[in-house]
Amino acid sequence: MLRRILPFLVIASIAATFAPPARSQGETQAVLDAIDRADALDAQGKFKEALDAYREADRISNHACPDCYLGMVNMECQLGDFAGALDDAKRAELAAGSDRMVAAQACEVRAKLLVATSSAPDDAKVKEAESQFRQAISLDPKKAIACFELGMLLLQLGRDPEGVAELKAYVSGPLASPRYVDRAERIIADPSRARALPSEEFSLATLDGAKISKTSLRGKVVLLDFWASWCGPCRESLPAIIDLHQKFAGHPFELVGISSDFDEEAWKSFISSNHMNWPEYIDLDGQIGHLFDVPGYPTYVVLDRDGAIAFRQTGFGSDSEQAIESAINRALAKPVSAQPPPATAASLAPVPSAAALTPPLPPSAPPAHILVKFTYPPDDVQDGDVRANVYRNDFLGLTCKFPATWTSAEPETLDHLNKEESRRIQRAEQDHPGPDVGADNSVSLAFPQIVFQASPDSKQGAPFVAITVEQTSSPALEAARKHAEELQQQGAAILDPPRVVTIGKRQFIRTDSESARTDPPVWIASIETIVAQKYRVTLEIQARSKQELDQLSAIAQSLSVSKP
Repeated sequence: MLRRILPFLVIASIAATFAPPARSQGETQAVLDAIDRADALDAQGKFKEALDAYREADRISNHACPDCYLGMVNMECQLGDFAGALDDAKRAELAAGSDRMVAAQACEVRAKLLVATSSAPDDAKVKEAESQFRQAISLDPKKAIACFELGMLLLQLGRDPEGVAELKAYVSGPLASPRYVDRAERIIADPSRARALPSEEFSLATLDGAKISKTSLRGKVVLLDFWASWCGPCRESLPAIIDLHQKFAGHPFELVGISSDFDEEAWKSFISSNHMNWPEYIDLDGQIGHLFDVPGYPTYVVLDRDGAIAFRQTGFGSDSEQAIESAINRALAKPVSAQPPPATAASLAPVPSAAALTPPLPPSAPPAHILVKFTYPPDDVQDGDVRANVYRNDFLGLTCKFPATWTSAEPETLDHLNKEESRRIQRAEQDHPGPDVGADNSVSLAFPQIVFQASPDSKQGAPFVAITVEQTSSPALEAARKHAEELQQQGAAILDPPRVVTIGKRQFIRTDSESARTDPPVWIASIETIVAQKYRVTLEIQARSKQELDQLSAIAQSLSVSKP
């Protein structure tokens, strides 16, 4: 839950563990089954049905399930119901009860939604968002990212000493993410950077075959309309968007629609039937939405003539058209720079803003869009099955026993997880291109296909066990050492470096690591081997403590691979 559409709202995983008090085992299982149905519907893009399933889980739990409410928040953001999302985020906090970590998560989600849907610095939502960020930090002092978000909000409001203090607290904390530490340090050195956010470089091919990029749009004011055909408020906003398109015809202005639809034919049909005669792009891999931290639909981003973010707002209300029009007029009144601004060492990614931003700092010039070409293992690797609490995969000659109380993920969930992983890898290549990028800005990578996952509940958060398969020509130890180096670069601590271990009659390579920069931290054991000289099979166990990881070592000891 909360992973598909809330890139800046949630984040790696929900730490909550649903355990409603004084309930029968059957009733508890009914809640988990309803959540499983909702998760599967979400993965299929059936957001209205998923919302109903989360509501059913909430009803069965007698409104005592914070995960149910957080699932509703995600679906409501998909469907454009931000008032409902704000209400359900509050209900999630209340349902968390004495679980301070989950309550903090709910407060943080609500704070970010308040910022995203605010329209001006004096909007009451901004004041409430500040209070919610502070509440999240109070409930869970380890909620490091909330310090960063609060600091950014205070700086955007001109409260520099307070904002810098929060960013310093974030940087010095044990859970600071490398992704944000560099940004925070540069803003601490010059707080005005928080009020002058350049947009990221982007390029896309529109429905009519035209190529559009940040560079090609320089000199124009740009309205980016992030929408989806299933989103009611997006459809309601169409007359206003058409009106804006007509009002600014003849001006140095460009309207670009960016859709998150799944079905290209349905997307094309919607555009045609609604006479949307401006550049339109379907963001199938979510990369453009990720660049602009889109929390839900519709979201509007106005870029000034230098490509800096001049305005952004999520949701559509009675005053939205006027607010967007005013932002466009302000941006048009501002002259374009005489020369393209020089590149800096690194650009700041966009964050939700409560107000129109001041003139931009020089943005960086990231590399051109990189196309990732994945090499997948054969479909046969997905033909495993689960009987009782044993996973068996005859193609790989593999069996693995997991705790009897755990539940294995359904095929739909695995498909969803694999899609998320492919998007993560693509974003990582965009942010940090490796040496293997070809002259055509493409890179070929072996994809680590998730073929099995099991956990105590439906959330896929730690603790869990997963098995991945990828094609490889590297020896097991060499591949494990390379993976350990990548983990260290990402901020993980290697507790035990890659080493040979014997399980049954077979030798495996095991690496133990601690990812203290995640929130909450996780402890990971990776056990891998090469099957049939071309498939790298990895069993990964994630736990919430070193003690829990040791307790789950029986999973590793049960691993058996019969094929050479």
